[in-house]
Amino acid sequence: MTSILKCAVLVLSVTLTATLHANSNTKQYQEQNLSKAQIECLSKAAYFESKGESDAGMLAVIHTTLNRVKDARFPKTICGVVYQKSQYSWVKHNPKVKEKEQYERAKRLSQEVVDGKHKDVSRGALYFNSLHKQPRGTVCTVRIGGHSFYKPIK
Repeated sequence: MTSILKCAVLVLSVTLTATLHANSNTKQYQEQNLSKAQIECLSKAAYFESKGESDAGMLAVIHTTLNRVKDARFPKTICGVVYQKSQYSWVKHNPKVKEKEQYERAKRLSQEVVDGKHKDVSRGALYFNSLHKQPRGTVCTVRIGGHSFYKPIK
């Protein structure tokens, strides 16, 4: 079975499970008063990683970033996760925002996620890539647009 087909089969089973459970991920962020700087880090990650994707694709990137904040293997702040060495390729180049509308969309969706308006469409992912190559020790949770999302095998 190809990795794309495996991902599709897993997505169906995860989708059924996800619809049965309310998303508690964003409650943690609602209770925190995230600084403007933390929201900006999240918005930049969303913009530079997924500006060409649908809202669902951008939301998955946002949730993956937030899922890392909650995981002990990653830094405990959004900016810490985004600027962790060798995690987001755009960081080392310090690019400028060129598509204002896309950046505004990233900011809006980031704030909406923090406010609890969207469930975790990444389905608990901690990793994503556009190569659709499954990292060792992970399982594909969903494929949205040009990205595949993965979480560690427990």
